[in-house]
Amino acid sequence: MKNLVFKSEEHTVNISFLGKTSELSALIANNKKYCVVLDKKISNLHENFFKELKSRNFSIFIIDNPEKQKNINTCLDVINFMQKEGFNRNDAVIGIGGGAVTDLAGFIASSYMRGIAYIQIPTSLLAQVDASIGGKTGVNHGNIKNFVGSFYNPSEILICSEFLNSLNEQEFLNGFSEVLKHGLITSQTTLAKIKNLAHKILDRDSDVLLELIEESIDIKSQIVKEDFREKGKRKFLNFGHTFAHGIESVNHDVPILHGHAVLIGMLMALDYSNELGFLGDDAYKNAKESIGEFNYDFTGIELNAEEIFEAMKSDKKNTKAINLILLKEIGQPFIFEETSNSNLKNFITKFINDFKK
Repeated sequence: MKNLVFKSEEHTVNISFLGKTSELSALIANNKKYCVVLDKKISNLHENFFKELKSRNFSIFIIDNPEKQKNINTCLDVINFMQKEGFNRNDAVIGIGGGAVTDLAGFIASSYMRGIAYIQIPTSLLAQVDASIGGKTGVNHGNIKNFVGSFYNPSEILICSEFLNSLNEQEFLNGFSEVLKHGLITSQTTLAKIKNLAHKILDRDSDVLLELIEESIDIKSQIVKEDFREKGKRKFLNFGHTFAHGIESVNHDVPILHGHAVLIGMLMALDYSNELGFLGDDAYKNAKESIGEFNYDFTGIELNAEEIFEAMKSDKKNTKAINLILLKEIGQPFIFEETSNSNLKNFITKFINDFKK
């Protein structure tokens, strides 16, 4: 078992890397009462792990549909459940599932009695490399992603590679979008490594995956350490996300995988960076080729330029203009304030027309 320690100016987070779910229970101390917010899929796919949780007499709240239940009503349901179970400030919440569940559980932990301890056990690749680091918690409101939330770090993050064996190809690639993002905003060396290891990644080589997960976590943790409250450098982690949140808002009736929306968002950001003359043709081509190594399936995704643009205007990261993270070079992101609505709308329309071909 490997361990990392992430320290921000406010918190210390212990991160443990394990290979088997059977090792997890031993890392959860017996000195607290625990409310486990659990994705129902985990109870079905990892029955022995679920039996172990029940044997510890944890109070378990099952989330049947994480994306649909990631809202304030579910938070209140869990808080009422915890109140009836007699939880106090000395107790803790454990979030077990993908990013939707860990975001939800973290927000509950930050709100219950003004904050109790939180342990995070992310079970998807997306949650392991992205949602687990940085202290962002939150729930959706209306059609807007993560509109209500807080900054609240877990005390512990337990990352177990066995959970990844149950992911299908597109669920796996859903998480891998964030690994690609970290390469694009960090350095050409990192991106080249991902491109060169593409076949082993797609074959789920465990050693390669654990190495990349650890590197991704390290990249994000270093950025978050410098800018926990997202006042500057941390905004670079939103590369592709402003476009992506617009795409997700359009697809709210039939939710799409977040990582697929981010992947399209990154393609849009790359195209816009190149079109505006910031990102040179060689770097642009290299970035697109690296992404092209991975077989993303975008079947069924709705792309409507007008609706995407309107959703982007509501993004909580905006100030007086629509704020986009673009690239000057691989590893050189910057904040671009788009003040021309017509230019952006025309670009989105053109991108969608080309993307559908």
